[in-house]
Amino acid sequence: MNDTLPKEVHRQKALFSRDLPFKPQYGMMLYVEAGANEEINGYFHKNMGKAVNILGESFTYLPAMLDKLAQIVEYNWPETDSAWIEKAKSDPSWIQDTYREILSYRIDKEDEMPELPLQITEPPLLMRYEETSLDGHVFTLFPLLYSDNAQFEQLLTAIVQVPRPDSNTFHSTLIEQPLRYSRLRENVDVDPKDNADRGRIDVLADEIRQRIEEMRSIGVSDFVIKKLIALPDPKLSTLRITKDYGIFLPDYNNMEIALPTLSKVVYFFYLRHPKGLRFKELVEYREELLQIYYRISNRYDAAKMEQSIDDLVDSTGNSINEKCSRIRAAFVSRFSDDLAKNYYITGSSGQAKYIPLDRGLVIDEAGILTQVSQ
Repeated sequence: MNDTLPKEVHRQKALFSRDLPFKPQYGMMLYVEAGANEEINGYFHKNMGKAVNILGESFTYLPAMLDKLAQIVEYNWPETDSAWIEKAKSDPSWIQDTYREILSYRIDKEDEMPELPLQITEPPLLMRYEETSLDGHVFTLFPLLYSDNAQFEQLLTAIVQVPRPDSNTFHSTLIEQPLRYSRLRENVDVDPKDNADRGRIDVLADEIRQRIEEMRSIGVSDFVIKKLIALPDPKLSTLRITKDYGIFLPDYNNMEIALPTLSKVVYFFYLRHPKGLRFKELVEYREELLQIYYRISNRYDAAKMEQSIDDLVDSTGNSINEKCSRIRAAFVSRFSDDLAKNYYITGSSGQAKYIPLDRGLVIDEAGILTQVSQ
C-alpha cells in the first residue's frame, strides 16, 4: 500500500435521471464544476497527460475535448464547415453551461440513496459512472480539493483505487459494443486457405479500426457536439474524377480519396458497371481492366501490367479482395460507414459486387466511365 495516499477518500453515490442527455459508458470519469476553479483547471491544462495516466483513457475533461470533437464532426458530418470550432474556442461559456446542465439531472434524495449521507453536493467533482437501474444512472461523486500538484495527484490516485460496486453483469447490456474490425471485411470473399493474403487484409483492417472506434460519436462527445453546432442531416457528396484521375468529394470540403493505382483501376471498373459483377466474372473483362490500367498508370512495362491484371481476375487468388479492402479502407478511414458504404464496393459473398452510389452524383471529368482508350 502507498502510505502517501489519503487514508480516506470522500465519496457519495448519486442518482441521475435516465433522461441524462448522453449515454454513460461504463468506467467513464467526468469532471464537473459549478463555476470555474482556476487551480484545478490550471492543473488539468498543464498536466492533462499525467491526469489521463492516473485516471485512465475514460477521463473526460470538457475543455480538452475540442480538438477531438472537431475530428468527430469531420468524420461523421464531413460536409460541415469548421468555423464552429474557432467560435467554441473563443467563447468558452459553453463549458460551464454544459456542467450546469449535467448536474441539473441529479434526482436522488437521501431516503432513496441510504448508503451514504447526502453531504457531497458542491462541485468541483469527479463523477464516476457505475450502473443504470430502473430509477436512473448511478454515479459515484468524488469531491476535489487542490493545494498543490503532489497532493492533487495523490488524491486522483486514491480515487482510482476506490473499488467499484460488486457486479459482474450490470453493465453488460449497457455498453455499446465497439465496431469490430471484422465488419470491415464482412462482404469480402476471402479464401480461408489463403492465410497469407487473409493476414494482409486483417492488417489493413486493423490500420483503420482504431480510427473508427475513436471517431464514433457517442456518450459525452455526442452531447457536447450537439450543444456547440447545429448538425445537418448527413448527405452524400458528389464524387468528382479529375482529368488526372484523382478522386474528390466536393461536398465534403473537397476531400481527396487516395488509392493505389490498381485499386483505382478496380474502383473505376465497378463505377462503369452499376449493376455489379461477381469476382469470378472478372476474367471475362480482363481486356477492359487492362485498358483502364494502361490509361491511368505511369508504368510502361506491359508484361508486368498484364501480370497484375491476370492476378486481379484470377478467381483462385486474392488480389481482388485486397484491392476492395483498400478501397473500403480509403473511405471508412475518412468518414463514417453510414455514408462511406455508398461509395465503396460491396455485395454479399458469392453475389454480384457493386458500388451503391447513384451515378448521377458522379462527375467524370476524365471520361474514364464512358471510354477507355485514350
